Amino acid sequence: MVVVLWREEWLKPLSDFEIGSESCKYCKKRFEDINFVTSCEFCEIGIMHSSCADNHVLNNHKEEVINKIKSQRERRLHDYQ
Repeated sequence: MVVVLWREEWLKPLSDFEIGSESCKYCKKRFEDINFVTSCEFCEIGIMHSSCADNHVLNNHKEEVINKIKSQRERRLHDYQ
């Protein structure tokens, strides 16, 4: 069985000054004019590209992800999900 994880993202335009960083804490690349960014819900690594966050979480927090999957398994999705 394949497990697909739904990450609820929302758009909040912020400047690098407001997020306190000019670069991704995972890949260390400088943020461009428009980037999707997030942080890790399991640690305090800092702001990173959304795609980098996927890699970070799967590589560094596998056990936490599995526990979250188990705890959220029976929750119903909203209509838009």
